[in-house]
Amino acid sequence: MFNNIRFFIFLFIYFVIFLNISSCDRKNTIKLPLDYFPIAKRLTQENLLAHEPTVGGKKIAFTAYLEENYEIHTMDLDGSNIKRITYNDTNDYSPSFSRDGKKIVYISFIRYGQSNDEIFVMNSDGTNQVRLTENNIADGGPAFSPNGKLIAFESNKEGNSEIYIMSSDDKNEKQLTKSPEDKSCPTFSPDGKHIAFVAFTASARGIESDIYVMDIDGKNQKKLVDNGFINSNPVFSPDGKFIAFDSTRDGNSEIYIMDVNGGNQTRLTNNTFIDTSPVFLDNYRIVFVAHRGINDQLGIYVMDLLKK
Repeated sequence: MFNNIRFFIFLFIYFVIFLNISSCDRKNTIKLPLDYFPIAKRLTQENLLAHEPTVGGKKIAFTAYLEENYEIHTMDLDGSNIKRITYNDTNDYSPSFSRDGKKIVYISFIRYGQSNDEIFVMNSDGTNQVRLTENNIADGGPAFSPNGKLIAFESNKEGNSEIYIMSSDDKNEKQLTKSPEDKSCPTFSPDGKHIAFVAFTASARGIESDIYVMDIDGKNQKKLVDNGFINSNPVFSPDGKFIAFDSTRDGNSEIYIMDVNGGNQTRLTNNTFIDTSPVFLDNYRIVFVAHRGINDQLGIYVMDLLKK
């Protein structure tokens, strides 16, 4: 009798745990295409011009315009505890967090008398700023690999912008792309095996940009988005199932999401003013930049893909 009671108690506990796990899985599962525009809220103050968000660990880093200069800031994931971490007489911008949130790679302009962009890395609190590139051409768009050992970036070494990769200590630099189109916005897949990027072309309609993905050595380049508009800022979801990006296909810049193979391209925002620069906070929340009115400053927003 006692053993039977223990057995039924075990079954009860098992099913409770199973149902809870299943419920969590269902809650955090995204299935494309969505049939609604997710709810979004602003994280930064309305009087702060903030853009270029990046997520690492439990922090968001971003660029803000202060005192006639661009500087890098950090804040908690809920928008609280905003802290300025660069204090230079030049523009510091385009931050990219390492996955563990310990390092930030970024761009600094007109430092040491050179009028061009150079890549730097620093601790997440702004200390130990180290220069990684030093030349007379522009380097930009840096992004850490998932393990923090590599940095992908764009550079004009070839006369046009191409995608490069280097170790995080500025050694073993390698060019990954080579074609007449300008390339930008490199970003690693969560497993570190692929890099998504953007390629720009000129047409009778003006400048267009398409989204590609390639192996980490530059091979097997595949076009994912090609629609005759500006498509930019691709970023992988943490589980590697989706890529978020911005696109002007509907008249102004809006946030979209698609399967990692380019399928099920789905619009996530629907506003008169721009929505751009998406970054995944987790598998179902996206941080992005938005402008909501004529007198509104660019700000950092977050949307929940599971909330209508």
